[in-house]
Order: sequence, then C-alpha cells, then structure tokens
Amino acid sequence: MSHRRINKSTTADIVTSSIFASGTFKNVWAGHYTSGVRKGQPCVSKEFKSGSVYEKHYFSEELEIIRHTQEIVDAFHTAGILPGREIIVNAPEIWSYEDSAGKKAGQKSLVEPMIENFEKFNSNTGWTGQDNVWNEVMQALSHFSYHDSGRRFLLCDLQGGLYSDGYILSDPVIMSQAHDCGPADLGNDGIKSFFERHRCGQFCNRNWMKPALTGRAPIPMRQGTTMECPPTRHDRNPLSRLREY
Repeated sequence: MSHRRINKSTTADIVTSSIFASGTFKNVWAGHYTSGVRKGQPCVSKEFKSGSVYEKHYFSEELEIIRHTQEIVDAFHTAGILPGREIIVNAPEIWSYEDSAGKKAGQKSLVEPMIENFEKFNSNTGWTGQDNVWNEVMQALSHFSYHDSGRRFLLCDLQGGLYSDGYILSDPVIMSQAHDCGPADLGNDGIKSFFERHRCGQFCNRNWMKPALTGRAPIPMRQGTTMECPPTRHDRNPLSRLREY
C-alpha cells in the first residue's frame, strides 16, 4: 500500500497577487482546484525562487525526492512502527500556467493539495519541534530512514499537517552519503550534524544504526532548511490558471 495524497484534478485557479507562504528556496501560492474529484478544494502552487523554474533538473530532483520519501514512509508502515495511525506523503505534480496567465504563461510549478494545521518537526541540521508524541514519531522516521537504507540516506526536514488519523508530509529533504539529492542535501556533514542532535524516543529502536559521533556537529543548527546555494528571486502576478503538465 502506498501512503500518498495526490491532486485528483487537472486544472486550478491560483491567486498570485500575494505569496501565501515562503520557504528557503520556494514561494507558495494558494488557489483551488477547478476540475476533478477535488474541484473546489484548496491547493497550492510551489515555484522556485531562483528564476530557474524552466530548468527541468529542479523539477526532476524534487519529484525524485518525493518518490524516495514515499518508499521510506511505506517501509516505515510495513515495519509496524506506528500501528493505527498513518503518515501520508503529499505528492506534487508538474503543472504549467495557461496562455491566459500573462507573464506566467507556460511557466511550470509544483501543484499539490493544501495542508491545514501546518507545522515543522525537524530540520536538515537537527533542529526539532515541540516535545509531543508526533514529534517523537517524526524523529523516529528520520532515524529509520538512515538505518533502513544501510546508512546511505536520511529523510529529514519533516513538516506538514496533523489530522485526526495521522499526518501528511510535504517538502521533505533527503540527505545522502553520495551528496546528490538536491540543494538541501548537506551530505555526510549534514547527516552527522543531524545525529549529533538527535535523541531517540519511544519509537526508535536502539539497534538502529547511527553514524560515528564525536560530540561536535560540523554544521550549525537552524529551524529553517539549510542549503548550500540558496536562490534569491521571487515573482508576483495576478490570478492565473494552471493546468496539469
């Protein structure tokens, strides 16, 4: 079973007169679906700040991270670590603005269902959120990803929305030994920094692997997402229509 949440629509109206939210390297615009099962429901359009929204590698990297996150979350469920509750991955798709969108016509973005009750549980440098059960679950998910991948990957920067029967994740980061999972992949130094600050809770297994620790994190801790080359640009445009790409 794949634990994911998809658009179930092919068109949307996006209000781009003001930014709904902004992360380290993406701006988020709010709107609503205009077709399909989710017609009338809220959605978001995420655009890269760098001005490189036309460069395919940004989108391919993002979708590959989501695909890999999905595999990790599915394995976490298969391992039976969280009985009775579900972690779901919000799965974006690449859509493009229609001709009526003016300057944005033809521009690509990542569209996915909107998440309510948004909060952050950890960052890619080891910051963690408030002390509660779901926070412990998310720290365990990060630790599990490192163990289950044989030390090759670490799923982190976990954020999203809490619902009555579980949690929906969006915009995760994967760090890797190969240092090839996008601009927020801080490589081995990032993985080590994360685990220097990680504290196992009730959902972690004491036999899960960790990197060798020295008591000193190579990268400073921050709540936001740390990137090696953060982009800088953002745009503002009026109401525009999006269509599945």
